[in-house]
Amino acid sequence: MSETLTKKQAIEYLRLDGKTFDNYFKNAEEFHCLKRRGRSRYLFNKEELKNWKADYQRRTIILTIKDYILCLDFMLAMHFRGYVSVDWGTARQREFGQRLTNWIKGQLAEIAVKKYLKKEFNLDVELDFQIRDKIVPQDIIGVKKHGRMIPPKIKISIKSTKPRNAYLVLGENEVKRTQRKSDVYVLCRPNMPDDHLLRLTKDRIIKLVKKQPHYNDYKDKILGFENMTCEIAGFCSIKELERVRSIPGQKFDGIRYVKKSGHLHRQKKDWEALLRRL
Repeated sequence: MSETLTKKQAIEYLRLDGKTFDNYFKNAEEFHCLKRRGRSRYLFNKEELKNWKADYQRRTIILTIKDYILCLDFMLAMHFRGYVSVDWGTARQREFGQRLTNWIKGQLAEIAVKKYLKKEFNLDVELDFQIRDKIVPQDIIGVKKHGRMIPPKIKISIKSTKPRNAYLVLGENEVKRTQRKSDVYVLCRPNMPDDHLLRLTKDRIIKLVKKQPHYNDYKDKILGFENMTCEIAGFCSIKELERVRSIPGQKFDGIRYVKKSGHLHRQKKDWEALLRRL
């Protein structure tokens, strides 16, 4: 009989913080608790958590500083080209720092998918890192078959979100507008630190501030740049999205199309079926 874990033990076993665990368990439905009686405490099947953890590790890709620099270069080229970045489905324009972080995370997610497909299925794909007059909505623009790159037969869009988030969320324009919608949406959760620019420029920053009065208060807290991880959470077709105005903890200012991450297709057989369509 499989061992039973309390919620505290389950959090420790999966090495997740409490909020991420709750999001994955209650909202994303990544894993489940045992049947409860009334308001009794949450209990979890250790074998189920073990299987989820192993699958999570299989789907997690290492991203290097080389990957980051490639994305940073692309983002800066986009910025100085004059692209305006908005939150799709709203009129809210992002300020530079947020725009920089969001673009880099998005590009890192694409690189993670490319690495994942190579690692798991020995498939080479081409990403679009070219600067164009108009943003190309599809992220995979080539698939290597019989020794040459050919355009994919279906449209695939790769989306990123924070590691603790429970949903794939798309603005209405991304689903309804012909020039933007895709056949399949892939969700990734890159774990890029918010202070990535500080880490990247650590030596320069320290040189500038080391003679300042408060330097000793934080000199040991400035971290260096390290490899990052990105979970390939899974994918769904456009027909599988749910039309909503809110998700737990967040009310939208319009229509959104969403999918719980625990309901995404992610097993190897799911990917193999998708890749046969490319």
